[in-house]
Amino acid sequence: MKPLVSVLMPVYNSEKYLVEALDSLTGQDYKNLEIIILDDGSNDSSFSIITRYKERDGRIIVERRENRGIGSGRNRLLSLASGDFVFFFDSDDILLSKSFISTLVRESEKYSAEVVSAITVPFRKKAKRTKDKGVRVYSGKEFSSLMTRPFGFFCYPHSRLIKKSLFSSFSFPEDMIFEDIPVMPWVIREAERVVYDTNVIYAYRINKKGLSHSKFSSSSFYEMDAYYFNIKKAEEEKERLIAVNSSIFFLTKYYYYLFKVLVRGFSIKEYRARYKDKAKEAWHVLFYGG
Repeated sequence: MKPLVSVLMPVYNSEKYLVEALDSLTGQDYKNLEIIILDDGSNDSSFSIITRYKERDGRIIVERRENRGIGSGRNRLLSLASGDFVFFFDSDDILLSKSFISTLVRESEKYSAEVVSAITVPFRKKAKRTKDKGVRVYSGKEFSSLMTRPFGFFCYPHSRLIKKSLFSSFSFPEDMIFEDIPVMPWVIREAERVVYDTNVIYAYRINKKGLSHSKFSSSSFYEMDAYYFNIKKAEEEKERLIAVNSSIFFLTKYYYYLFKVLVRGFSIKEYRARYKDKAKEAWHVLFYGG
């Protein structure tokens, strides 16, 4: 029997794209799914849309609560999942192929992989295939270091079929905006084998109302806090490559936001007080190994 896949979908005010996302999900040719949707206090028509789909598809499980944020939402979804694998699916994203999930499951069986990752592309680019087509197989440690590398595989929880048991010792921080950065590399690191298939495309939307595309503010700095967390954890775990990659990311963001602070009139004194010593630590990791 094919493994049960728990699709985990956090929703918050997603009415604009939710129908398209749910159509692409419920239309998958892989049928052994449980689709768990958490409405995190939406105040638009998201919940009524979800309810209509639940009435048509018995695989859909819905929970509604007051807004508690994305980290808390992901943790709640994981606690509800009963599948062998989990697949995070954001409510404004699209599975362009009806065989998306079945392909990932097939790859996991073929290579005995605990993680299968698709390639991610912004939907606005119409999901063009990369020139580098094919399948690569990594160890969890190899892939996790590539996730933290600048322009690497990044730390998204979506686009990946992941053995649920890998999350047994991990949870998403509930007080951090970039909740995926300090968790996903360490979850993937636990896998013995990871498959990366560049023939399978996951299309995500760049939400201009989201944090990374909103008006610049001090909340933009939280991304640096997430990478600093990875620097310190990597040093504790003696994961030199993750420490170096996270340091490069941190320093890139540090100097980019320093420029933004100067241009936008934020307090340079406050910014340097918060991050100057951390930047020194990151430089030390790069040149002296921590």
